[in-house]
Amino acid sequence: DKLRGMDTSDPEFDFLTSNRKLYSVADSSKIYYKNWLKEKCKNMRVLDYGSGDGSYSIFLAQNGADVVGVDISDVSVSNCQQLALDYGLQERAIFKVMDAEELEFENNSFDLVCEAGVLHHVDLKKAFSEISRVLKPGGNAICYEALGHNRIFQLYRQLTPHLRTEFETEHILRLNSLDLAKEYFDTVEVKFFHLAVLAAVPFRSLPGFQSLLRILEAVDSWLFKFPVFQKQ
Repeated sequence: DKLRGMDTSDPEFDFLTSNRKLYSVADSSKIYYKNWLKEKCKNMRVLDYGSGDGSYSIFLAQNGADVVGVDISDVSVSNCQQLALDYGLQERAIFKVMDAEELEFENNSFDLVCEAGVLHHVDLKKAFSEISRVLKPGGNAICYEALGHNRIFQLYRQLTPHLRTEFETEHILRLNSLDLAKEYFDTVEVKFFHLAVLAAVPFRSLPGFQSLLRILEAVDSWLFKFPVFQKQ
């Protein structure tokens, strides 16, 4: 609630979101996620599971989906409702305050479910169970999450408690989360992003950053052929 209600020009907002610099190298995963949604969402009923600031819900509505966004924060939901009004999409994107671990929808309610950075905030077993329950037979879900195996990344998370809750730090997903997912979904596929590209973060404001990023993305494509690097 605090973050969603803050003025983004407030210096405290910058302090509480200082990890945003790391996302400067995350283009490839964002593009993959949005392309996946765009390809599958037209004329579909979609659940945005933990809709946050509503940007993905609006993207889905713009691409022909009927979207329901749910979030535990009433401030977030209010912001999302206003965003939908601003875009003239209030008929295609509706938002509800809801506990993601106990969704208030009937079984088989959605063709697609999407989430980005939500699963590590909730009980994973309850989340998978609820997502599976509300999906129609043959439906699809896409989950966009960080991994918790890299010790350097985990140390950074532990040393920056102002950026996340203790629960969140301890519940970043690991590859055994895929085994749990297989209990609820017929097919589980995984794609890895962002290891070498983090070396580009210090150069994000300099000329040539995009060229450097493309080179490091190619390095990552090679590295992720090997399981030892995938979990990092």
